[in-house]
Amino acid sequence: MDQEGQRPLQVGLIGAGLFTKDAYIPLCRRQLRTVQVRAIWSRSQQAAATLLASVQEFSPDASSHHGEEQLEQLLQDASIDAVIIVLPVQVMLKVAIQALRAGKHVLQEKPAANSVDAVNLAIKEYCTNFGRRVDNSELPVWALAENYRSEQGFRKASQLMPQLGTVIKIDLVADMPMNSSNKYFPSQWRRDAVACPGGFVMDSCVHHIAALRMLGRAAGLGEVEEASATATSISKELPPPDTLVGSVKFASGTCGGVSITFAGSVLRFSLSLTGTQGSLEVLRGGWGGPKPGYTLSYQTATSGSSHVEQVPFSGLDDELTAFVQQVHASKNGNQESDSDAAYRISIQEGAKDLAVVEALLESSKQSGKTVSVKHVP
Repeated sequence: MDQEGQRPLQVGLIGAGLFTKDAYIPLCRRQLRTVQVRAIWSRSQQAAATLLASVQEFSPDASSHHGEEQLEQLLQDASIDAVIIVLPVQVMLKVAIQALRAGKHVLQEKPAANSVDAVNLAIKEYCTNFGRRVDNSELPVWALAENYRSEQGFRKASQLMPQLGTVIKIDLVADMPMNSSNKYFPSQWRRDAVACPGGFVMDSCVHHIAALRMLGRAAGLGEVEEASATATSISKELPPPDTLVGSVKFASGTCGGVSITFAGSVLRFSLSLTGTQGSLEVLRGGWGGPKPGYTLSYQTATSGSSHVEQVPFSGLDDELTAFVQQVHASKNGNQESDSDAAYRISIQEGAKDLAVVEALLESSKQSGKTVSVKHVP
């Protein structure tokens, strides 16, 4: 039992790739009081067996599974409450639907899907049909692991919005070097132009757009409704495009600048807002070099001086905690769909992130023509 007297959530890890090994295994180890890994699955028997050794260091009763038949057996295992899906975008939505149909709570990695149309259809089916259990009218929790929405740096920034007055503009700059020194550089599924449109841009930029939309929401700007962009390819080692520069327009009429590249050499993420009564920036990296977290800086018309705060990374832990909370609430017949936790891990929010990225990419194909962002139910 955890400190609140709840039985740890019994989970299956679906996927045995690099991110599972580097992020989710340490994460589940840290959260052992609330999450217990019961099983791990991979298409490859060897990959599953290799990762099992690491899992059994803190969950000795865990077992490994491989292949389609054993995936279905895992999903039908009544001792498993939920699954965490960490698969390439080409197959992730299919497996998430399969798990939801089996009545499992699902936490899936981002992007939500490889197209807005695909995830919109899945959300519609989930809400109206396939997610319902025979003995329980409640839907299983379907959550998206978008850690940027759970990062304390962005959550603290959101709480400061009232002090900035009316937000005039938002600027997003993401210089994210992707070269042979990056462990995700060899990834083949991110280079699949057909099944992963936009490559690294689509896979990674949903993070950045999630942060931009989160602060826009906190500032009362509404949803992003329009986007325009120009895309280029600088690196011969990356799938096109590797650079995207454009703008977005919120429902309020407020505009935001978007500048993203994977072809550079210096890591820098900056999300800044300028308001009538103050300014704010959330920064990672930059000329000072990478830091273990974010630098939150702000100044208001009444403060007289700037405030600078270092905020450590927290997104992975906080999003898993939010998922566990939502599952327990669902089991107790009290699924808090309007809570902050539900918002941060919402599959619909993930679909909206994807819709903005998709609109930016579509605009770039049309020489920068303004494109309406697709609606997500």
